[in-house]
Amino acid sequence: MQDYDVIVIGLGATGSQALYQLAKAGQRVLGIDRYTPPHIYGSSHGQSRIIRQAYYESPVYVPLVQEAYRLWQEQERLSNRTLFTQTGGLMLGAPDSILVKGSRRSAETHGLTYEYMNADTIHARFPVFHPTPDTVGVFEAAAGILFPEACIETALQLAQAHGAVCKLGEAVTSLTPQRNYVEVHTSNGTYTARQVIVSAGAWLDQLVPELALPLTVARQVVFWFDHAGGRLQSFHPDQFPIYIWETEDTMFYGFPDLGNGLKVAFHHYGQPADPDNLNRQVAPQEVSAIEGVIRKHFGVDPIFREAAVCMYTNTPDMDFIIDRHPLHNNVIIASPCSGHGFKFASATGKILTNMAMNQPTGFDLTPFTMDRFDAGRKRA
Repeated sequence: MQDYDVIVIGLGATGSQALYQLAKAGQRVLGIDRYTPPHIYGSSHGQSRIIRQAYYESPVYVPLVQEAYRLWQEQERLSNRTLFTQTGGLMLGAPDSILVKGSRRSAETHGLTYEYMNADTIHARFPVFHPTPDTVGVFEAAAGILFPEACIETALQLAQAHGAVCKLGEAVTSLTPQRNYVEVHTSNGTYTARQVIVSAGAWLDQLVPELALPLTVARQVVFWFDHAGGRLQSFHPDQFPIYIWETEDTMFYGFPDLGNGLKVAFHHYGQPADPDNLNRQVAPQEVSAIEGVIRKHFGVDPIFREAAVCMYTNTPDMDFIIDRHPLHNNVIIASPCSGHGFKFASATGKILTNMAMNQPTGFDLTPFTMDRFDAGRKRA
């Protein structure tokens, strides 16, 4: 058995960042992943992720994402790689929609600068958007795009430069928490650490089955399209923002053309999935459904280019889990993220480092504790 200060299980968005921050802090740290990240088998691939501050989900996330911005920029400087591109972000919907009301509430709670646009202003500023007359928008200039594969690669490289050890292509089979350490059993052997961070996403239930967490794994498809007439200047990142659009019957989001077409996807609405047997085939009716959305809301004729399948691992309230195991204080759980966690990963990794080192995190993590679930558990 090999002994470490901390073992991180799962090296996707959150785990890779925790590994880096722990190694940077001088901890003897091991990271384990059943695949070789960045990979296509979890929830942290697909070329781009939205980052935004006027957070419609809840104002509680705003300080966390502001810290995440700072840490992403720091990692850009350290690595000399582009991890973020600012495009601005537009949240569209009816004035009383969850998306619009929530975005304005977060912006006003935290004093964020934003523009409130009517349908005419939206179309005048961004001509490819075709809003209905009752559509309004909340525009946030600071929003933009993170590049997930580059972010994960960078974090793992920085972690290893600080002495972190990585075991890739090695599946964790079980945990055995003891009073002062945790045994981590894998397909290749057993490792021990004073503390373990579980950031395994869709595989979380398999590692802590005793918690019976009320989680659901959903299959999600993202699509890339060209459009008749070729690339238009109005879809370029300097003229076309990231966006989320809530309509009467759906919510979808997308990105400017970064050179590989327009990326568009429905937010949630995915079918239940098994992470070990995920259907990665995209059916024609799935493509045609999103094509209809593009035609209706952008007035262009989409030409299907490619698709990718990932997973959302969801809590009932769609908020995160960042907490210690209720029975084993030396096991920290940082998953799942309910389809909106990547942007926070740099800050979450820092928080997990502080937790593992018994230092203040600087954030109120009460909304992310497991005791909010009706499971009748008592903390040890």
